[in-house]
Amino acid sequence: MFKLRLNNKEEEVFERISFTAELIGEAVKILQNEVDHVRKGENDQIPADLIKIKSIHERAGMLREEILSTLYGEAFLPDFKESMVMLTQALFNTLSSVKDAARALGSRKVDLKCVTILSDMLITYLALVNEASLKIHELTRHLGSDVEVSLKLSREIQAMEREGDEIKDTLLQRLYEIEKEIDIISILQMKDVIIFIDDILDSLEDATLSVEVFYATLKS
Repeated sequence: MFKLRLNNKEEEVFERISFTAELIGEAVKILQNEVDHVRKGENDQIPADLIKIKSIHERAGMLREEILSTLYGEAFLPDFKESMVMLTQALFNTLSSVKDAARALGSRKVDLKCVTILSDMLITYLALVNEASLKIHELTRHLGSDVEVSLKLSREIQAMEREGDEIKDTLLQRLYEIEKEIDIISILQMKDVIIFIDDILDSLEDATLSVEVFYATLKS
């Protein structure tokens, strides 16, 4: 077990990073709800979903500024500062991708047939994203107490990202197979949604890489 002795400012950074990671889970849940509303034709619910995710994204932006202000305003070791800046930005990028996916899905009324055909795979994809978001929160909660646990969770998230790539490729292939049955705007719209969901997992993977950098500096 690799534990750290933290000062007050380091604890403050970890707490805000963990809160940012918790926000990712909240936003992903709302994105899942938005997909469910689209599937059911409950388009009147979608604007509320978008507002909630935008609000979470704005809160994350304020947290990012607070974290960066602390990191650059206090005397932290350079390696600690670099890895925490990387992690903070990766978490914020994750929430930006959640917002982009939600906005792409809610930008217009997508062809219901397209959603129906892709529905099962899309639900599976978002379930994977949700699981990864829960793990990134758990990862950040252990950063200040047991980095080796965080490292283990990092590798699990990376495996999920690879699994997500396979689902993404299958979804895109299926989307192209039905392009003659669906209007082209809906095809392009759903392609954007799929790519932005992929960006969520990519950003989560980036977050895990910063944890590996952090762990390597501790061991060196």
